[in-house]
Amino acid sequence: MIDFDATLQQFFAEIVKYLNNLGARARDKVELAQIKNAISEVEQVAANPIKYADYGARVQAGLERLDMAAAFMPRGSNDNRVFLLYQRVVNNIEKLDSQFAVEREQGQKVLLDALKAIKYRNSASLFKGLYFPFVSAEKFASKVQKQR
Repeated sequence: MIDFDATLQQFFAEIVKYLNNLGARARDKVELAQIKNAISEVEQVAANPIKYADYGARVQAGLERLDMAAAFMPRGSNDNRVFLLYQRVVNNIEKLDSQFAVEREQGQKVLLDALKAIKYRNSASLFKGLYFPFVSAEKFASKVQKQR
């Protein structure tokens, strides 16, 4: 059985890892400050995902800034795939605890697919192009420990 709360935290940790890697290659203080702000915002959402599942709560807390997407983009690129992954998961957090099975399954699928994608992005393995296509998204999820 998959623990989706722990898997969600694992996803946020991978996003922070990605942003830290970008921060190590920042070209100036402004870019580094944008990345650090994005990291703090991701950590704030990760600390209380149920509260920030609501778009209005994120706006009120100042977590939906216009320049946040720029912090997720590698230097000299317009590649915003990781930002879109992050946004997709944050917009579907409330579906993870839905009373309706269809919505819950949709939210879980979005989370698992996004976790696999960010793990692929963060992987430094030379064989990731051969390995990741054959692995299911559930492999990267956190499992519930069964107690006897």
